[in-house]
Amino acid sequence: MTEIQQTARDYVVRERSDYQLRHFVVGQHDTPHMRYRQILMEAKQLVTKIRFAELEVEKQRIKLKRLGDDPLDQIKAEKRRMNITITLDLIEGARRELTFLLTLANEYPPFTPQEIEENQQEYWEARLQRQANLDRLSVEQQVSAGNLTSMLNAGLLNREITQ
Repeated sequence: MTEIQQTARDYVVRERSDYQLRHFVVGQHDTPHMRYRQILMEAKQLVTKIRFAELEVEKQRIKLKRLGDDPLDQIKAEKRRMNITITLDLIEGARRELTFLLTLANEYPPFTPQEIEENQQEYWEARLQRQANLDRLSVEQQVSAGNLTSMLNAGLLNREITQ
């Protein structure tokens, strides 16, 4: 594999960047409790996704072994090898995301489900107030609330504006 092929593979192997995960997936939430919960939910989904993909690779390898020397079988074999490579890349990307999510999780205390539940009123009050303030600002500035939310999550707006 050439350097450019390796660079391209490394770049596209992840669905979401660390920045996206930190600011838009996790950072969209208004309290540490809910950010931590989001990290756990994302991690759980990735673990499941990884396992399903690993099973798919195993299945494709078994099917690959069953193919014969027929020219059409050789074409099927090449397609299966390509699918295996693609799936292994997806697994690697998911593992990289999972590693970053675990890094993010370590930035928070390990909130218990009970602590997260007890935080719900505070969370929803903060979220609803932020959304209402962004709606007001949206009308004033003639910028959509969605764009303002993204700008806020990216650190391009002062959080005090929305409180």
